[in-house]
Formats: sequence, structure tokens, C-alpha cells
Amino acid sequence: MTTKARVLETKGLTIHFGGLTAVKDVDLYLDEGELVALIGPNGAGKTTVFNLLTGVYRPTAGEIRFFGERIDGTAPHRLTRKGIARTFQNIRLFQNLTVLDNVRIAYQVNTHHTFIDSIFRLPRFFREENRMLAESRKLLERVGLSAVEGELARNLPYGMQRRLEIARALATRPKLLLLDEPAAGMNPRETQELMDLIRQVREAFGLTILLIEHDMSLVMSVSERIYVLDHGALIAHGTPAEVRKNPRVIEAYLGEAAEDALA
Repeated sequence: MTTKARVLETKGLTIHFGGLTAVKDVDLYLDEGELVALIGPNGAGKTTVFNLLTGVYRPTAGEIRFFGERIDGTAPHRLTRKGIARTFQNIRLFQNLTVLDNVRIAYQVNTHHTFIDSIFRLPRFFREENRMLAESRKLLERVGLSAVEGELARNLPYGMQRRLEIARALATRPKLLLLDEPAAGMNPRETQELMDLIRQVREAFGLTILLIEHDMSLVMSVSERIYVLDHGALIAHGTPAEVRKNPRVIEAYLGEAAEDALA
């Protein structure tokens, strides 16, 4: 039996903002190829955890390891180069650029031409530009956006903007993809299409995925394991079936009404 690599692991992850403890002693892990969800009520600290994992915040205590390497406090752009990408709860596209250019910009993270190549338009510059263009178009085809590559990002329907944000994250060639509420604001049809897309890109790109999501139908359908956060602390961890029946989870989701929400 092949042992999967430990992609991400946190131990005692904690952050204080003044007198407020936003995240406290969070231990979690993801093994290679897993799709794991982080759920919890509004204000539980989920996005704060993402901000810690992606270098936006430096933890007050604890550690974060990516393939065994300590990365807590590492700058976001360095983490992107190491292979960590994310999307945001509020879409952050370059609204006045085309769909194609949004993806091409993300490919710049892994470009190999130098400043001198760019200034003097040396052959390596053109080779890299052509490669990025071809790969960008291939990626847009993968996520179903080829037909709108020339549209400005701001003109896309909401569901397509979400797809574009995922495509842009994929263009950085991540090993770990963090999705922050990708189904927020979507109708049921768009949510189902998103679920299918997440499964497809996970398989096609060999990704490990950590997902924050309020849509429990999506979480229960795609996740192998689930961590539950409440008031900055983990209160449960297990398979979807285990989490669904956990009394502390049901209580955190406001009692009996949670049983329907978690179904």
C-alpha cells in the first residue's frame, strides 16, 4: 500500500487580534489528493484560518507545515510559488481585463524568462509568451470558458466569474487549492455544475483541496473528511456521516434545524 504524502499540517494554530482570540489551537491535516472541508457558523474563524495558511496573517502561536516545511509567516507570493493557491469569498478578478488575460497573468508566477528577455524581446520571451497563451486557452477549455475568452471579466455571469477565479488559481500550478465559499451566491443549477467542476479539476490536476462552504449539500457530496470550527476552535472532525450526527455540530448549527441543514 502506497503511503500518501502529508501535504498540509497545522499544530496549535492560534492568532490573537488584540484581546480577541480568533483561532485557537487548531490542528488539521490534508494528505495528498484529499478533498477536505472546513465548516462552521458565521464568524467561526474559517476565513481567518485560510488567511493564516496563505500568509495573509502571521500566527501568534503554532506552526504550519507544507510537505513538511515550516511556512508560517511566509509571504503570500512565496507561498504561491511553493504551490498554494486560493480563491476568495468575494470574487477578486481583474474586472477590466479579458477572461484570457486574467488567466495569462496568473501564469506569470511560473514564467522562466528574465527581465532582460522582456526588455529586449529576446527569443525566450516570445517562447514563454506563446506557451502561456496556449496553456491559458487549454485551461479555459477545461473549465468551460473558451467561448468567452475575449469578454471582460466584469461582463460574465456570476457563475462564470466563479469558474474564472478557479481557473486563475489553477494557472499558478498549485499542489494545494484553498476554495473559500465557491458556491456563495449561486443558484442550485450553478452549484451542481460547480460540484462537477471541483471533482473534475481535482482529478485532472492531481490536486489536494481544502474547502470552506456553507452549502452543506455541496460539502457532504464532495468531501472525504470535514473539520468543524466554532468560535475559533475545532469542535469535530470526521467523515461526512460522522459529522452529520455529531451532537456538538448540531448544537453549533442552532439545534434541531441543523439536522436538515447538514443532511
